[in-house]
Amino acid sequence: MDKKSIVQKVAQKIRGLRKIKNMSQVQLAEKARLHQTLIGKMERAEINPSITSLEKVAKALDISLSELLSFPEDKKEIDVDIKTLNKAIEILEHILEEAKELKKEESKK
Repeated sequence: MDKKSIVQKVAQKIRGLRKIKNMSQVQLAEKARLHQTLIGKMERAEINPSITSLEKVAKALDISLSELLSFPEDKKEIDVDIKTLNKAIEILEHILEEAKELKKEESKK
């Protein structure tokens, strides 16, 4: 059984979702209209963030507050919604297309 505190679980979830969405802490802070040091402290579980701050972060990550604060009991469950996974796939497909274009350009030289 996982003995992490709720603050540690939220911190881990925020960082994980931010990285999946390919956002920096600065970008998340700007989108959430919070200071970037607050995002860093949240992700390191150095503070106990307010519900208002968590709500802003959730909205900036395109999830609900309840999704941000829900944690599966089974570690095997994936803690990311389909929308987030689809966004990650879009990003990877875009990177692949860019790599193909670069390869084409290099082969022309």
